[in-house]
Parts: sequence; C-alpha cells; structure tokens
Amino acid sequence: MRREWRFGSSPGPPGLLPVDPRVCDAPRMDDYRDVNLANWNDRVAAHAASPDYAVTRFTDDPSFLSEVVSFDRTRLGDIAGLDAVHLQCHIGTDTVSLARLGAKLTGLDFSAPALEQGRLLAAAVGVEIEFVESDLYGAPDALGRERFDLVYTGVGALCWLPDVGRWAEVVASLLRPAGGSSSARATRSCGR
Repeated sequence: MRREWRFGSSPGPPGLLPVDPRVCDAPRMDDYRDVNLANWNDRVAAHAASPDYAVTRFTDDPSFLSEVVSFDRTRLGDIAGLDAVHLQCHIGTDTVSLARLGAKLTGLDFSAPALEQGRLLAAAVGVEIEFVESDLYGAPDALGRERFDLVYTGVGALCWLPDVGRWAEVVASLLRPAGGSSSARATRSCGR
C-alpha cells in the first residue's frame, strides 16, 4: 500500500504522520467530476438571478450580448451561418449571445439544471439552440465528430478541467476537416 503523510510527529519523515487514504475526507482526483458537477448544479439558481449574468437583459433587449461574447466579438469575426458548439455552456447566456450573432448553436454542459435554465432562456428570447447534456470529454460521442465550424469555450471554463490536452483533442475532433472555415475559439481561461 502506498503510504501518504501529514504534519505531526511520527517515526517517518520529520513532522509528518502516515495517513490512510481510505479514511481521508478530501475528494480524490478521480472524484473531480462528481465534486465539480455538484458545485455547478448548486450555482445555477444564483447565477440565473445574478446581475453578472444579466439574464433579464436578454429578454428586455433583443440586441443584448453577454459581457463575455461582447469581449470576444472582434476575435470571433463574422459567425453568421456557422455551425457552432459552445462547450461548458452553463446557463446559456453566452450561447444565446452567439446565436444572436447568427450562428446555428449547440450548447453542451454536464449540468442538467444549467441546461434547463439555458433552454428556458433560449425559449424566452426566441432563439433555437440544441442543448445537450454530456461531460466535456464525452462531447464527440454525444454530438458527433467533425460536425462544427466553430468550437467556442468562454471565460472560466478551462480551469475546471483536469486535462486541457484532452480538451484540445475534443475540440479538434468536433471541428470539420480543414479547408473550410473551421476554427476553435477559446478565450480567457478563468474568471468571472
């Protein structure tokens, strides 16, 4: 059995005590998904009501775009008519904003409550968006490979992932083969 240590007094390394990992309450790395999902499920109601996400502005102003998409707009260029997927779309405010710029949108997230909020928002503002429930790493199976012209990941998404290399593989698998207008757009890795 692999031995782990914690601070204290012991016959092991100075100042450390052996710890049995079977009794440790801290989440293990292989529990990251469940812990992360519970965290994001808990945030849905607060985010939907938060002025930072500005959900009511979407219904009040048909030209309103989220702060994140507004920031990225010059980097995105003209996306009208593109088949796009917004990975880790959460409650759909950036997804709706991308649809308002003319892209045909699919939103993917692993939180069912967040997707329900996204569906409600899309219906309230009259945009058609396909929302799909899946873990990010399962996106190619859930959505289909080589299906999109644009793969979008916005602020605060990448820092929650344990393997950004796998994220890049997912993005590459979702994009249509080179030669078209395919591109991946990832912006600001963490924040809000």
